[in-house]
Amino acid sequence: MIPDFIPSPEPVGHIGVWKTIIGLFIVLFATFVGVEIRLGNDDDET
Repeated sequence: MIPDFIPSPEPVGHIGVWKTIIGLFIVLFATFVGVEIRLGNDDDET
């Protein structure tokens, strides 16, 4: 009866896109941090 409580499909699509973008950003960030840590450990060994 109250249309405000019925979710429209458009915001759901935007949320899915944002989750994908944020997930990819986190994966890329973690990859770069891992590479930095690995390079830092290699420098300590020499």
